[in-house]
Amino acid sequence: MAYQINIGGEVFSCGENVDLLKAAKSQQVKIPYGCANGGCGMCKVKIKEGEYKIGLCSKGALSDEERQQGYVLACKTYPLSHLIGELVKY
Repeated sequence: MAYQINIGGEVFSCGENVDLLKAAKSQQVKIPYGCANGGCGMCKVKIKEGEYKIGLCSKGALSDEERQQGYVLACKTYPLSHLIGELVKY
């Protein structure tokens, strides 16, 4: 199943087995990224609504406290429902 993902007003679709960053890139939606492997934190997103699962990533890029507050790395996040979020600005 493909879910509707809205990050900062940019809308794209993403299946459960595809990370948000790959899905966004394949549909010409720009999410900043560096390593695309969970190590740099450049693709950090704050999820406001929806369910998701997070793969392994560096605690330096995404701390346990940030995870509890709804922050994710787009390169390591897989939707389990429609999602609404916003990019984290540095």
